[in-house]
Amino acid sequence: MKPTSRHIHLLIITTCVILLTACHEGRQQLMPMQQTMDSVKMWYGQMQGDSMKVKGEQVAHFLQQHEDDQSSPMRRLRAEWLKAKGVWYGAIKGMPDSALVYTDRAIAEMDGLSGVDELRILAMANRADFYRQLGQLDYSVDGYLLALETADSTGLGEEMKIPLLLGVSTAYTFMGDYQNSAVWWKKTGELVGQMEKRDQFIYYNDLGNDYYFQEHYAEALDCFNKAAALVRDDENKKWDYYTALTNLGEIYVCLGQADSARVAIAQADSFFRKVDFPPILYYIETEKIKLALLDGRTQQALQMVNHCEFPTISIPAGKLLRLKAVELVMRQTGNYQRAYETHQQLHALNDSIQNANVRMQMSSRMLQYEHDKRLLEQQRTIDNERMKGRLAWVFFAVALLTIGLLSVSIWLWRKRQKIRDMEVRQQIMGMRMENTRNRITPHFIYNALTHEMLAQMEGRTVNLEALTQLLRRGVEQADMLETTLEEELTFVDYYVDIERQQMPITLFYQKEIASDVNPQAVRLPAMTIQIFVENAIKHGLKRQGGMLTIRASRQDNATLVEVLDNGQGLDSSYQEHTGMKVVRQTIQMLNEHNHQQITFGIGNLKQGCRSWLLLPDDYNYNIAKI
Repeated sequence: MKPTSRHIHLLIITTCVILLTACHEGRQQLMPMQQTMDSVKMWYGQMQGDSMKVKGEQVAHFLQQHEDDQSSPMRRLRAEWLKAKGVWYGAIKGMPDSALVYTDRAIAEMDGLSGVDELRILAMANRADFYRQLGQLDYSVDGYLLALETADSTGLGEEMKIPLLLGVSTAYTFMGDYQNSAVWWKKTGELVGQMEKRDQFIYYNDLGNDYYFQEHYAEALDCFNKAAALVRDDENKKWDYYTALTNLGEIYVCLGQADSARVAIAQADSFFRKVDFPPILYYIETEKIKLALLDGRTQQALQMVNHCEFPTISIPAGKLLRLKAVELVMRQTGNYQRAYETHQQLHALNDSIQNANVRMQMSSRMLQYEHDKRLLEQQRTIDNERMKGRLAWVFFAVALLTIGLLSVSIWLWRKRQKIRDMEVRQQIMGMRMENTRNRITPHFIYNALTHEMLAQMEGRTVNLEALTQLLRRGVEQADMLETTLEEELTFVDYYVDIERQQMPITLFYQKEIASDVNPQAVRLPAMTIQIFVENAIKHGLKRQGGMLTIRASRQDNATLVEVLDNGQGLDSSYQEHTGMKVVRQTIQMLNEHNHQQITFGIGNLKQGCRSWLLLPDDYNYNIAKI
């Protein structure tokens, strides 16, 4: 079974941006190397070992030229390069012993440097992973626990702990300590929802290994399928996908599903030959031998054993799988002498692994005990510090509460003041609107009555109904800040009827209400349209007559009301009269308490003048409750 060694390497190059704090000249020298390290990260992500090596050698040459420079930026760059060199040996060359040497040097280079906590933890995690590849699983567990302890002490987030939890779980898996591995896989599984896709892949792939070693093949198959599905369509994750296929090939062989195994193994073999990665090809060759036996091709299996393309590997678990396959081939081909010799090697290696696992399990328990003891002492120190600072926190809390209560009191006082101010402003606006309405009397009423008296004296028909209705509706709306479009237009009808009776020239009047406008539902500030109409008659139509039009239409989520006349228009000396000023101030006050805004305007047309009012739907006119 191919135990992936990439569960932490997928993150190890993520902090390749060097924080340069040296002088300007130093930054100029280091900037190209920073970009080169970014290239190393890119090539590693694509598992392009040759390109990664070339870029790494460029950085190495630069560091050689500045080996006496012990400035912080240079030491950071040196530590980053040493860490990347360790990754190259461990993940690309399959030489964890050399990887461990470079990683230890990287950690030592960071000693005393500030601002490298994340880089240090990643290097510690790499070291733990290289111990696992070397079979020193107790040191691997200890390394991951130490990295977790460091992450906790530096306050780094959960995202930094995810690869460390994956590493601890995997180390216990390969140690054969399935009791502890179950505990840690459960802890790790609780963070699956927070994992990025690359960590989810590692989780399912390595958990599949755990099930495989316990011969729970159905559960292992489910995990490896999930791992493969995560990266199947990602061009940048081909390495991960074909690693999962390698594992699926082994599971299919164990389940006796030869056709599925053949497809998975062939695809994985083709990919890893292209990238030339012997460690995985060794596993694939073992799977091919077992598949040949499953198909009944015993002579072909014997030929593969006798002429191995990849005869050895440094990982004990891989050797164990190969020896089991060789022993099975020798038995089925009748070569019992070699089968016996292979069995002896297998027995010795298995005993060695089991003894090592037992020793490492005991060692890891002792190391974990030391970690727990150290954490307990740290917690005790923290608790003591908390006890010392508790009184200060109580005083602080009391002061904070006092400030809070004072702030709330001030806020409530200001809120009440604001409400009172709004009520006063509303009253003032109401009084101004009422004053504007009262402009209809007494001058307007006097003119209207005089007109009717003259009509009576001249024997013409007398009709005071319009004036009566106008006054009645004016009284009804005296205290209203808002009204409906229907009520406003009715009010305007009476107003226009009285005005044009007093005009010596004919005044034509029409209303154009669009079919999608409901006058009963549209609300607007009271007297607004009346003031527009008064303005149009006074400045445009009083002397010459003409056409007065009120038009209502829909515009997006609002209603547009227009007052148009074909009179002489406004001259350059025009100034807003009291009514228009009240309209402007009323709308300004209302708009201050609404997200949507009422807009209005007045201007000349080619012939005449246009006043308009745009009324948003769901506009709130009750400012006292806003």
